[in-house]
Amino acid sequence: MTEPRQPAYHFDNTDPSLAPHLFDTLKAAQADHPVAWSDAVGGFWMLTKYADITAAANDWESYTVEEGHTIPMTGKSVMLPLAEVDPPLHTTWRKFLVPYFTPKSLEKWKPRIAAIIEDAFADLEATGSGDIVHEVAHRVPTSSISAILGFTQDWNYVSDITEEWMASAGDTAHPERAAIAAAAVEAVVKEEITRRRGKPAEDVLGEIMAAEVDGKPITDQELLGLCIVFIVAGHGTTVDGISNTIHRILVEPGLFAALKADRSTLPNVIDESLRINPPVWNMGRTARKEVEVRGVSITPGDKVMLTFGAGNYDSEKFADPDVFDPDRPGVHGHLTFGYGRHRCIGETLAKLEIRLVVEHLLDRLPDLELAGPAEPRSHFSTYGLSQLPVRRTRG
Repeated sequence: MTEPRQPAYHFDNTDPSLAPHLFDTLKAAQADHPVAWSDAVGGFWMLTKYADITAAANDWESYTVEEGHTIPMTGKSVMLPLAEVDPPLHTTWRKFLVPYFTPKSLEKWKPRIAAIIEDAFADLEATGSGDIVHEVAHRVPTSSISAILGFTQDWNYVSDITEEWMASAGDTAHPERAAIAAAAVEAVVKEEITRRRGKPAEDVLGEIMAAEVDGKPITDQELLGLCIVFIVAGHGTTVDGISNTIHRILVEPGLFAALKADRSTLPNVIDESLRINPPVWNMGRTARKEVEVRGVSITPGDKVMLTFGAGNYDSEKFADPDVFDPDRPGVHGHLTFGYGRHRCIGETLAKLEIRLVVEHLLDRLPDLELAGPAEPRSHFSTYGLSQLPVRRTRG
């Protein structure tokens, strides 16, 4: 058992009851102990100040991802290229993968993503009511990343097993659950890779399978890990990003009307929504050597949580952080996609999907309103909604 450290602040990021007051809890931790030890899930240090989080994210020599980038571990059987490697190998992987996710590269996928969004909203438009989370948010990201990769699996199944994997981490009552969930995701990816062997490279998965990194072919294990990163990141972050943003647009006084009158502020609205309700609110590191942060000693082998959700509410970085303000200076400087070399390479895709969903809403459902309470939901590193019931006020 890990020896308790001081200052102590008990915080269990796997506790689902945390969701309704997650960000208030993070702000309280930041105010009481900016660097604090939690004895939950094996024990870890929480870094909650923006400056400390970004410094740690940039210091790979002190904080490594090679012993896992989540707290707790998720039950997977393979290393995840890019996510769980430090420089210089990380630099090689990032250089190889970034070109697939630039605005220019993603431009050709916009019509396909728009068609997916059209299908996702079809029932809601026809009936006049529905649930944004289940009908739209779960469908669009999973279908979009599957289309880009060239996966043929049913989007609903992929979404379900990915959601189960996120929910299973840290389930101490059923410790086998995470490994079973991870195996289901891995099985889907392996099936797609097997189906693609020996065929022309007509999509991103095919191109990656035919490519070399640092002059060497990508191994089967590396390919499996890469596809898992794409599926999980493409699902989790954007599912919650879509539902959180639509909820914010519907509840923030005057915001929906303002966007209908002028869409030029939409990019800022999306970023401010991502700041105030971050879909990904923490990532993990392991201390590689002795580090001192604000007078607190972190020792080699200690787990360290980069608590992005707390950093997004740091008043030293964001004035009046509780206020939703798309016009705030530095609105794009939030930590929701991480920071530094491990900043999410899928950020552009996530924001594109969120923007296209909101634009569809503005075009086709300008009379939408909430039809019931939104239910917050948190997993070990993600925050979103389990339901967002809506209805049209006309027709």
